[in-house]
Amino acid sequence: MAKLDLPSVPVVAEHNAAIPMRDGTLLRADVFRPADHAPFPVLLVRTPYGEPMVRAAPVLPAIEAGLAVVLQHCRGTGTSDGDLTVPFEAEGNDGVDTIEWCARQDWCDGRVGMYGPSYLGMVQFAAAVQAPEALRCLLPIVTPADYYGGLAYRQGAFQLGQMLGWYTMKSAQTLGYRAAAGEDISADMPALMLHAANLAAEYRHLPLREMPAVAAILPGWRRWLDHEQLDEYWHDLSYADRRAAITTPALHVGGWFDLFLGGTLDNYVTLRRTAATEHARRNQALIVGPWTHIDQTGVAGELHFGAAAAAQAIGLESQQLRFLRAMVAGNGPERAGLPPVRIFVMGDNVWRDEDDWPLPRTVWTRWYLHAGGSLSAAEPQAGAAASHYRYDPADPVPTVGGPVLIPGGPDGGVSWMGGARDQRVIGERPDVLSFTSDVLAADLEVTGPLSVTLHASTSAADTDFTAKLVDVWPDGRAMGVADGIVRARYRDGSGRPDPIRPGEVYAFVIDLIATSQVFKAGHRLRVDVSSSNFPCFDRNPGSGAPAAICTERDFVVAEQTIWHDSERLSFITLPVIPRP
Repeated sequence: MAKLDLPSVPVVAEHNAAIPMRDGTLLRADVFRPADHAPFPVLLVRTPYGEPMVRAAPVLPAIEAGLAVVLQHCRGTGTSDGDLTVPFEAEGNDGVDTIEWCARQDWCDGRVGMYGPSYLGMVQFAAAVQAPEALRCLLPIVTPADYYGGLAYRQGAFQLGQMLGWYTMKSAQTLGYRAAAGEDISADMPALMLHAANLAAEYRHLPLREMPAVAAILPGWRRWLDHEQLDEYWHDLSYADRRAAITTPALHVGGWFDLFLGGTLDNYVTLRRTAATEHARRNQALIVGPWTHIDQTGVAGELHFGAAAAAQAIGLESQQLRFLRAMVAGNGPERAGLPPVRIFVMGDNVWRDEDDWPLPRTVWTRWYLHAGGSLSAAEPQAGAAASHYRYDPADPVPTVGGPVLIPGGPDGGVSWMGGARDQRVIGERPDVLSFTSDVLAADLEVTGPLSVTLHASTSAADTDFTAKLVDVWPDGRAMGVADGIVRARYRDGSGRPDPIRPGEVYAFVIDLIATSQVFKAGHRLRVDVSSSNFPCFDRNPGSGAPAAICTERDFVVAEQTIWHDSERLSFITLPVIPRP
């Protein structure tokens, strides 16, 4: 690993310490610890990303706080042995073995905490569900609650944008490791370079299962696509259904524009309700800022939420380390003095402490979609006309901002970068229906889980429906707030397909996850409805063909109908918070 700048206090550093796993594989780590007054609690960071993520770990503050730090490369990455051909399959056992190794060292006092974002958060949960005795605290950041429904798929749609970007990056790293080990990569490297140079075009490659380069380099790509259903593979792999066994406190950190926001919120709620010990249940804490997956500066897309919005402004790192110290000691104040929930309220642009999530004072309010494109709290009349549009999978609605992790974007004002972005660039498309409220006479706070219920029908054998909540400013800007998608055959949430019948009306509930947004007086609310959000999600061909193997030959143009009469209501459910 790269040499790290160390604090002025005396430090003992061991590079590439070999840590044996139960199957004999050696994983390697750098160990940093204060030279005096051993033993120490350990902060364990397990990463598959090599040097950049190692350098981002809070090594100096942790050492100065009296912790030893173990920075380990996951199996098959960095200097560790083994293979990372399918993500996560070994992380549970590897994590437990590493925690136990740490606890046995004479410089460790037997107590271990874990830290890290995204993949580094997932490995925390993968180990924690086995309840290793030495593990005392988790610090997961922007971490999903499940590999199937929170990472690879969302309500049945494959999360193409972030999955292809991630697999492309990991393919490049994998070839680098293989080359360093003396393997011949001449057959794979040119194909990967061509793929990476044309990534924007590669999102349209079909069938997805045969994606150039990545499908050959990392078998996990095909495996995840082949398991489109929530089957035993996902149950065996995921920690989602085993979180009630977790015995550790956790400080969960998320962002309103993070693609794993739903997982962050679900992890907090689940552990606060069902963790294995009272100590763990009492000591769950949640912080959510106006952040994307990789940016905590307070700038998200085209909006800046003020200097106070940045993680640095609130001392997030010091809060995390204070929480860790208190929890590993076991005798600190409850939640280390943190409130149960600390959220940033966009629009007002202030931080606010709360007692729980969702907020107990929430007033769940329906705003209805009406014929002609209006949106209001008044219920539609009997016999109100339906709305129609045509969905062509060959010409999908492009992704414009939102909770995404996709670099760049095509020309023409369309940006795939995450955050709040102006939706006017797609608002005039005939396959996007917009339902807009009157101008608000007073501020309206919406804080909590969001969903859109559509009564809809399609001429196709299968289709997707998308929904997006938009804040329309007085100057005409239409800033995206939250969005979601549902694949028709996965509409019941079971993860098992239930085919639809063309022309029949179904109720589709689209999960928009959550937000904390004050729609200011003079603004308007808008709900946009369509059938694609590409390349954030794969295109539904309309034929019912699986995502893994469909091609352009499976494309069917679908005639879509959104019903919004008194018998077939379509609406957004808003978590309205009464204003003081």
